[in-house]
Amino acid sequence: MSPTSGKKYSESGTARLLGAGTSGILELFTFHPVDTVAKRLMSNTERIFVSGQPLRQSLGQLNQVLFRDAASKATISKYLSLFPGLGYAAGYKVAQRIYKFGGQPVVRDMLERQSGQWFTRTFGERNGKAMMHATAGSLIGIGEVALLPLDVLKIKRQINPEAFRGRGLFKIVADEGMALYRGAGWTVMRNAPGSFALFGGSAVVKEFAFGLEDYNKATFVQNFFASIGGAVASLTVS
Repeated sequence: MSPTSGKKYSESGTARLLGAGTSGILELFTFHPVDTVAKRLMSNTERIFVSGQPLRQSLGQLNQVLFRDAASKATISKYLSLFPGLGYAAGYKVAQRIYKFGGQPVVRDMLERQSGQWFTRTFGERNGKAMMHATAGSLIGIGEVALLPLDVLKIKRQINPEAFRGRGLFKIVADEGMALYRGAGWTVMRNAPGSFALFGGSAVVKEFAFGLEDYNKATFVQNFFASIGGAVASLTVS
C-alpha cells in the first residue's frame, strides 16, 4: 500500500482503517502458507537432499518437514496444515497494517502542520513532500515494535506447535514474559530505514514518475506501481 497525501483532500479515517485492515486479511490468507513453509525450512536442522540419496526419499523427507503430522494426509489437509498460528498471525497482520498504513497518513499530516515549511526549505517543494512521507513512515515503523509479541507467538506456533498445547494465550504471555520482545532492538533498526524507504519510494514514484501533485488522486495502476517501487526500496535497505 502506498502513502497518501492530505494536501488537497484526504480520505476519511474510516476508509484508511478499513482499507488497511482488508489488505492485512488478504495478505494473511495469500502468504501465511508461504511464510509457514519458509519458517519450517529455516528451523529444520537435517539435510533434505543428500548426495547419493534417492530422489523419492529426499522428497519424502521434504514432505515430512513441510507438512509434519499431515504429511500422509490428503492434499487439502496438507494445505490447511500450513495455517498454524492463524489467530496470532491475524492479530499481528491486521493490527500491523491498520497501524502502519492507517497511522502513517496521520503522522504525515502532523509533520506537515508542524514542520512542513522546514521540509520545503531544506529539500525543496517536491523533494520535501516525499521526505515527509518517508519520515512519517520511519516513525511509524519504529513504533511497530509494540506488535512484536504477536509476531513471535505466530512464529513459535508455526515451528513448534507442541509447546502451545494445554496453554492459553494469557498463560503463554505470563510464561514468556519479556522474552516476547527479544530482538526488539534489531527490529527497530530494520523497521526505521525499511519503512522510510517503503513510503519514501512510493512517494518518489508518484511525484517524479507520474508527476502527481496530490497523491490521493493516483489511479489504481499508479498506486500499484508506486507500491512496487516502495517495496523494492524497502527490501533493498532492510
